[in-house]
Amino acid sequence: MRELIPTAQAFSLITLLMALEVDALSRPELTGDWEFKLKEIERGNFDRESFMNEIRSMTDRIVTAAKAYDGDTVPGDYGKLETGCPKCGGLVKETYKRFHCEVDDCDFGFWKIMGGRQFELAEADELVANRRIGPLEGFRSKMGRAFSAELKLSDEHKVEFDFGNDDDDEEEVDFSEQESIGECPKCKGPVYEHGRTFVCEKNTGKDRKCSFRTGKVILKRDIEKEQVVKLLKEGKTDLIPNFISKRGRPFKAFLVLKSNGDVGFEFESKTKDKK
Repeated sequence: MRELIPTAQAFSLITLLMALEVDALSRPELTGDWEFKLKEIERGNFDRESFMNEIRSMTDRIVTAAKAYDGDTVPGDYGKLETGCPKCGGLVKETYKRFHCEVDDCDFGFWKIMGGRQFELAEADELVANRRIGPLEGFRSKMGRAFSAELKLSDEHKVEFDFGNDDDDEEEVDFSEQESIGECPKCKGPVYEHGRTFVCEKNTGKDRKCSFRTGKVILKRDIEKEQVVKLLKEGKTDLIPNFISKRGRPFKAFLVLKSNGDVGFEFESKTKDKK
């Protein structure tokens, strides 16, 4: 049985329809009323022209209200952040579509909906206060697939997804006080914990000579350090449960090193017991 899950955009649309006083479009009774009148037309108890006049009247009212709509005038129970604007220290307020600084000459702000997911007020406050939040679940790709991610404020105060790749981080990393967890399968260099990843020493800084890196979270599943140590040493982890597929279904699999040194999945064999 399939489930219909309303998106953040759907709730936003309902808020807008209520503000435009055309909330009939969000009520299931409207469809029932139309179906009833169509049946009455079939039976000869209601005329088609009257029905179409009702549709035209509603359409005209919706179009007129939509044309007069101003995005900042939609009423609602909006809040404000406890944390001040990261650019000027001003008050950051919530509106229908955005969180933005109320200071006239400050341009700080970000959309309430990103990746099909709407920020809660507390989440927006944490993001601004800590310049990072997550990982959060409930995002949707353009293909409709669910994913989780961290978000961060960039140096330019823009909200961005952060999947832990750190590809833009060109600072040299000092691993001298860390103990390597194993040998890189690509270049034989040492592998260390670094941020939200396990990474080859030669895959950091400006002059990168290796591409090995694997996340501490894969498909919403935390990967224990011990499993990565085993992966680097033996080429394969234990059977790990509770990965979440792109369809939102849990599954279990081994992490393995492929021939090119990348990390991949290997699934448990399902051979039937012979009688």
